[in-house]
Amino acid sequence: MTTIKLIEGNNEIYNEAGLQIIGSTAPNQSGLSPRELLEASLGLCVSISLQKIMDYDKVEFDKSSISVDVSAVKAADGTNKFEKFTVRVKLPPTLDPTYKKKLMSVVERACTIGNTLKSEAIVDTVEI
Repeated sequence: MTTIKLIEGNNEIYNEAGLQIIGSTAPNQSGLSPRELLEASLGLCVSISLQKIMDYDKVEFDKSSISVDVSAVKAADGTNKFEKFTVRVKLPPTLDPTYKKKLMSVVERACTIGNTLKSEAIVDTVEI
């Protein structure tokens, strides 16, 4: 579970291990905005999925050669939602091109966050 507490004007974001990060109200400031957190969630899921797949396949690779960039685009019709996420993945250059293609196909199906964003998940907001 993740908890957000408003402490001295800051949106502090906690998990069960304690304070992890400060949330900001706009992008590119100190802390991460909701948009940046959503992009980070998708990117982290893809990165972890890539590593797990390559570890499962016993592929030797330099972990520092992987990077994932995510950009969210708001709906053009003015509705208050994101309509598209572009995930750009940099894979280790030592991988065979055929394996890279397979990896990109498998990772797209393996990422829970990506699968959730592609579907219409139910969000229940309740007072506690």
